[in-house]
Amino acid sequence: MQNGIENRLGGKGSRGLMAAGWLIVIAISLVLIRVGKDLFIPLVIALIGVYLIKILERWIGYIKISGRGLPPVAALALAFAAVIGLSFVLFSIIADNAVRVAEFAPRYQIRLLAIQSDLFRTIGFEEPPAIRQFFGGFDLPGTLALVAMNLATLLRNAILILIFGVFLLLEAQFIPTKIAAIFPDANRRALVQGILKRVDRDIQTYFGVKTLVSLITAILSYAVMKFVDLDFAAFWALLVFILNFIPTIGSIIATILPGLLALVQFEEWRPVLILVVGITLIQQLLGNIIEPNLMGITLNLSPLVVVMSLILWGMLWGVVGMFLCVPITVILLIILANFPSTNWVAVLLSKDGVIQR
Repeated sequence: MQNGIENRLGGKGSRGLMAAGWLIVIAISLVLIRVGKDLFIPLVIALIGVYLIKILERWIGYIKISGRGLPPVAALALAFAAVIGLSFVLFSIIADNAVRVAEFAPRYQIRLLAIQSDLFRTIGFEEPPAIRQFFGGFDLPGTLALVAMNLATLLRNAILILIFGVFLLLEAQFIPTKIAAIFPDANRRALVQGILKRVDRDIQTYFGVKTLVSLITAILSYAVMKFVDLDFAAFWALLVFILNFIPTIGSIIATILPGLLALVQFEEWRPVLILVVGITLIQQLLGNIIEPNLMGITLNLSPLVVVMSLILWGMLWGVVGMFLCVPITVILLIILANFPSTNWVAVLLSKDGVIQR
């Protein structure tokens, strides 16, 4: 009996040591991810770029010319050129409009202070000195300059991203051979290949649905902005498209920013209300009704997990981490679900406890 108790205690101790070991590994990994973000962020962006290139290459391969498809090398070259060209156009639009917005920033700030004073005068209260000091000290041109500086930093990393992307494309062709060498056992190899296929399918679904929904949201939002004649409508529509890739918070910011600009641009409330209500309805319809029906069943992520992932990766990698939080969490869920010892973790991360394997 004593031996049985000792064996049970020993088993619990081993599990405790294993759990402590995993916690240490996770903590060290998070520290390394944070410390090495200047290396990892360009690498991850390059990985996403390569993933998009491979998807686009597959689509281009379906094109028939005189009954024959394009050679793989030609399809890859066209896909590579399309992704690089589109990235350059997007950065050019953002950089050009950021400069123009910065030119208007002093006028917007004066208008914001006037609205603040009028609001307190209307409600019959004296403006608190703390609020006056806060808004008076708020440096809108400096904030926009900081945004421009971050864009410049990202553009400086473009060369490193491009180098990573080229080498990742060259390396991708050897992945099947490496998997076969690492997993000589047929059953384990089939398990790994199944995981990779699910990762590919779910991430492709995520990016496909998210891109389509974000594009439709940006187009409809642009129509509303042009209807009220908002300044820099194309720039704000582009930001709406980009911010919609950030779960939950992105759509809120994409509604608030144009609304604030409308507030300082227009003298009357009617265009402001039309803009805010219009964009809010578009976000609610597409983000809360159409998008979950297209994507929620496949990804099956708990909303709480999405928010926690957003906060964690935002703390680690900033805005880039916010964009990447859902794909990273989906990959983690798929991998955990395919191993009996970690399946319970995948169940906790899921929305309804149902894991597709």
